Amino acid sequence: MTKRSGSRNSRRLAASIAVACGFAAAGQAAAVHLDPRGSGQVLFYPYYTVNKQQQTYVTVLNTGDRAKMVSVSFREGYNSRQVMSFNLFLAPFDTWTGTVFALAEVAGEGGDGAAILTSDRSCTAPDFWTEGHGMVGGSPYARFSSTAFADDEGPQGSARTREGHIEIVALADLTGALADAVSFRSGQPADCARVRNLAAATAETVAPTGGLTGSGAVINVGQGTYFSYRPDALGGFTSTVLLGAGVAEPLSAVNDGGGTTVTARVAADGRLIEASYGTATDSERIDAVSAVLMADTLYNEYVVQTAIGANSDWVVTFPTKRFYTDPLLWVGETAAEPFVELFGENGSCVRAQMVHFNRESAVAPNGGFGAPFAEPRLCYGTNVLSFAGLPVTQSAALGSSLLVRDFSVRFDAGHAALNLNPASEPHALFPSLGADAKVFHGLPAIGFWAVNLVNSNVADGVMSNYSAAVPHSSRVSCTAGEAACD
Repeated sequence: MTKRSGSRNSRRLAASIAVACGFAAAGQAAAVHLDPRGSGQVLFYPYYTVNKQQQTYVTVLNTGDRAKMVSVSFREGYNSRQVMSFNLFLAPFDTWTGTVFALAEVAGEGGDGAAILTSDRSCTAPDFWTEGHGMVGGSPYARFSSTAFADDEGPQGSARTREGHIEIVALADLTGALADAVSFRSGQPADCARVRNLAAATAETVAPTGGLTGSGAVINVGQGTYFSYRPDALGGFTSTVLLGAGVAEPLSAVNDGGGTTVTARVAADGRLIEASYGTATDSERIDAVSAVLMADTLYNEYVVQTAIGANSDWVVTFPTKRFYTDPLLWVGETAAEPFVELFGENGSCVRAQMVHFNRESAVAPNGGFGAPFAEPRLCYGTNVLSFAGLPVTQSAALGSSLLVRDFSVRFDAGHAALNLNPASEPHALFPSLGADAKVFHGLPAIGFWAVNLVNSNVADGVMSNYSAAVPHSSRVSCTAGEAACD
């Protein structure tokens, strides 16, 4: 994969020249967008974890009548480095399932890393059944790898693999003999060997259609908690097969099917705003993905009332952050917009502003406790805000170590607004192409509120947990020059 250029001005000039020749056609092309109905060509699962005796159950569904090849990537939470990846081949209407668990749960394994277990028979490359690292209950598992950490400044141990997020990208639809090979015969795919080494487009691969969806659930069997969610889905991501040279990072291969621009369609203020970005480098194309995920404010609820044993965490994940902050992908002395720091031993922090409200609309700006102008810092690819109200090393609901810094809470229940574009450190995506260059403000963010309530009075010696995961609501602002975007 080509590293992102360290010069935004030079790449903008080259792209602007190209746009002068081809911009008129971009409005008629496909456009990447956040699908409001939850299915598409790309899926982002905001969180997985094996902390706090939990496991994460993952499903991927092909809701269409065409066989598909997809890339599955598990990314650790600090710097979004890849810790597990494989290609998955889904027959029409097929579902794949897997469970992320702590290796220490397997007798003889030890260690503090994570692994994934599956009993599913859908074709994968590598093949879990013949190339896995062991078996549990007759099903294969594969360990997550920490080798990708060697050249960054984050933690180096396998414990870093224990939490993060998941990214799935459709690479191609399969036809003819390839589709037959992944179709099931008596509960088994017909011929996984035919597709396992598929690395380039053929006459039997076509541009992927949509229809991918799925679910994630963080489960603690002993406690009876079940934080379930749907992944965020992107439609209009690609009009071409994403196989072959130059597709080492499928997420940066977003396209309109050729030409000099890639278009993002962003829902903002009740309107759909189109913005075009260049296609010459990964650093230009990824801005289109970031654009559809941009949020200047996230909204959700919280409750930490001790009388009902309530704990709340907010997950805030930046799915594209690595392209702007990881020196492996971005070559520059500073991070690229909209982020501000390159990844180092303390992460790559951005400032935000949290405003709390109680249920009677009283407001506590900047978190309530602490210095009057204290602002939380989100330093990782996956971040967790713990509403415990006290300094903690792990969040109360999810047991996360990816804690947001300088964060505190004043009320015991209400809602909050997390401003990702504070006046003290404004964040904005690089301007789109064209005479009316559009700027989306904030950060590319997804996530949810995880809440757990404990009823210790069900009966003598009986404790009951009630858990839920609620996706964040969000707002994004867009400007063109000094005015709001049309």
